[in-house]
Amino acid sequence: MNHNHSSARRGKPKRLLDPSAGLSAPMPAVPQNPYVYNQQVPINNGMVSEFGFNVPEQPPPPYGFNTVPMQNYPSIENRGQEYSSPQFTTQLLAEPVVTNMAVQYGNALVGYGSQQFEKYVPVTALKYYFAVDTNYILTKLTLLLFPFTHKDWSVRYEQDVPLQPRFEKNALDLYIPTMAFVTYVVIGALILGIQERFSPLGTLASSALAWNVIEVLVNTVTLYIMHIETSLSTLDLLAYCGYKYVGINTALSISLLFRKFGYYMTLLYCSGSLAFFLMRSLKLRVIPQNDSSYTASGNKRRLYFILFVAGIQPVLMWCLSYHLI
Repeated sequence: MNHNHSSARRGKPKRLLDPSAGLSAPMPAVPQNPYVYNQQVPINNGMVSEFGFNVPEQPPPPYGFNTVPMQNYPSIENRGQEYSSPQFTTQLLAEPVVTNMAVQYGNALVGYGSQQFEKYVPVTALKYYFAVDTNYILTKLTLLLFPFTHKDWSVRYEQDVPLQPRFEKNALDLYIPTMAFVTYVVIGALILGIQERFSPLGTLASSALAWNVIEVLVNTVTLYIMHIETSLSTLDLLAYCGYKYVGINTALSISLLFRKFGYYMTLLYCSGSLAFFLMRSLKLRVIPQNDSSYTASGNKRRLYFILFVAGIQPVLMWCLSYHLI
């Protein structure tokens, strides 16, 4: 006969071997993490330490790795502020590597910009046309006003490059046409002011500049239509067309003293001298000497072009100055 002794023992009190154990709270069981090896039980289980402070219980590290407390690294916002500060920028620019890279990039950018600017504005060619001095200016003005006694009209070359105007009086320049154009505007404004016919300087300058542009375009188109191959460039044509202002300024200056009679007589002389100067100077540029490749018909077309450029100058000089008298 089987007797169930557990039922009889269910109501009996449990005997304590240590009487003081019942006075203390039972120790809580520390859960075992299956992923942690050699887990140690914390010494202080929420009890008051000997210094009187309650030390909180530290949770076990996850997955058994000994985690290192994170250092106080700056946040992402603080890093952005540090990198964008003026001090950081100054230190970065002070680095030799950064400085060399900036210099190389700047040189490359300037070189590229110069090449692009050179395509539209021939700076190198302009330097040649403005390489003048006082001796050349006085000699060239004398040649423009008194060209009849001049004999040698050829331009000297050095290593297939024409000499600069300050070394060759027969060379073309743009300094005299530019200064003569400015002087024309000033004298025109002065004459209009004396006659109490005020006109803005911009109107006078823009109209004269428009005439110059039209003249250069007509000469260029004429060379193209007549199939004339010459060494003349656009700047050469601009220089030839700008020399007329020397005669215009002379005629206008004489008109201040001798009125219309002095103006017409001076204009007639200056027109003839400029036409003679253009015919003798253009002949060597348009009709090269001792060149068998040019036929008689080709030379005739070139001669017509020279006469056209020289003959139109008196008409343009009169159109640009008669309304100021």
